[in-house]
This record gives sequence, structure tokens and C-alpha cells, in this order.
Amino acid sequence: MISVKSYVFRKVFILLSYTVITILSLLSLGGFTVLSLIGVVIFVISAVVAAKIHSMFPDRHDRPEDFKELITDGPYAYCRHPFYLSLMVNQLSIPIMLTSWPGLLAYMVLLFGWYVLIRLEEKELIEYWGDSYLEYMRKVPAILPFRRK
Repeated sequence: MISVKSYVFRKVFILLSYTVITILSLLSLGGFTVLSLIGVVIFVISAVVAAKIHSMFPDRHDRPEDFKELITDGPYAYCRHPFYLSLMVNQLSIPIMLTSWPGLLAYMVLLFGWYVLIRLEEKELIEYWGDSYLEYMRKVPAILPFRRK
């Protein structure tokens, strides 16, 4: 079986997914509607949120060992992958603002890639942080920020 490090998959997948969604959305560009305006607002807000979350990371942040401690506060208290969530929402906003059904379909298909990325990364996080990450997993959901009971 091929072993891929999450940081390699992350870099390739994020670039590829944004490219596919944007190209398909642009090729099937719809007219500008109120939905387009909503898409623009979602795009801007999610980009700002992603930038803010990214600012919490150390300069080098490809591997778990690049972090001095496990981040579990701020947005990480609500979901384990708030940066990915903000990028997923940002990607969703592209076909919305361009009113593109093919772009939306591409987004839905590419959600599987986010699942794969999270699984790869969490395997590495468990290996590095051990029981503290397993406990964090028990308390905090992966993506959708709804508290577990």
C-alpha cells in the first residue's frame, strides 16, 4: 500500500480542488443573481476566517512536530479542523457566486478528498500526540462544530 504524508496530500489536493472547482464554475458561468452576491459574501468571510486561523500556526507547520503544543482552544475548541472547514466553505462559495451547477457537483465530489486528507492527518496526529489527541477526538467533532454530548 502506498503511504502518503498528509502535508504532501494537503498541498496537492487543495491546489487541485480549487483549480477544478473554479475552472468548472467558470466554464458554466451563470448570470449574476442575489445568490451570486451571497456567494461573494461567503467567499470573503470564509477567506478572512481561514487567514485568521492560519495565523495561529507557527511559521513551519507541515508536520505535527512543527507545533510546540496541541492546539485545542479558540476555533479548535469547536471542531478539530476549523482551517479545513473554512477552506471547504470558501470552495463552496465559488460555484454559488458563479451560479454553476457543474462547479457545485465538482465540489460535492471533491468532499471525499477532504475526508481522505483529514484521515491521513489524524493518523499522524494520533501517532505524534498519542492519548491527548485521542481524548481531543472524543470531545471535539472533526468538521461540523456541533458539540458532542
